[in-house]
Amino acid sequence: MRSQRNTHRPCTVEISAAAWNQVARLSQECYRAIQARLECVASLGATTQAKPATFQVEDLRVHYVVDARRRLVTLLEITRERGATTKGASRPTTTRAPG
Repeated sequence: MRSQRNTHRPCTVEISAAAWNQVARLSQECYRAIQARLECVASLGATTQAKPATFQVEDLRVHYVVDARRRLVTLLEITRERGATTKGASRPTTTRAPG
């Protein structure tokens, strides 16, 4: 599903079909934290071609790709980190900004 709010950023955020099942299991708070991070990536714009990246929210590793040609940020997969602590609602670890 593509984001309806594409007027304030150069890219659209999309959830891949494979990630929908994972998103459905998230709490509303966790989903909103992930959505906010993806919206932030989209607001920066895409300057590279199909660049995969990840970030962490709680004990979840969020995998996404930025496609500059299509001006699209796609959520690919959400995986649970084994042994990770759940302190902090949104704790960035490894985020690669487009470019």
